Parts: sequence; structure tokens; C-alpha cells
Amino acid sequence: MKKFAVALAVGAVMAMSFSAAANWQGTWHYYNEEGALVGGWTAGCGDADGSWGVRTTNRHFVQGCGAAEF
Repeated sequence: MKKFAVALAVGAVMAMSFSAAANWQGTWHYYNEEGALVGGWTAGCGDADGSWGVRTTNRHFVQGCGAAEF
């Protein structure tokens, strides 16, 4: 019974780690003061990873790799 509890705990930790990593797949879109798109940064999406333009404090995160297409 003790081994089962340990295995269950390890499995739960691994599942939470995977879930946390999956939440960071997506794209930040950066906008200027007028609201025009001026940059983007994609992470966790393989070949689509990367950035372009400038980063500003006016930003919006879109979760998922489908948002990586500009």
C-alpha cells in the first residue's frame, strides 16, 4: 500500500509539471500606444518559436500554438 501511495504521488507531480509546461505554449502579441501590433514572441511551439518586432508593456498572451501564425 505504501508503494502505491508513493507511485501515485510521483505520478501526480509529473502530471502537474506537464500541465504547467503546456500552459506556456503560445504567443505574446505586443502593441504600441495606438493599439497597432508591433511585435510577437512565440514559445513552446517547435519550429514556430521565435520573436519579431519590439516588446512593449501593452501585450496580450494567446495560449496554444495556433496563435503562432502571424
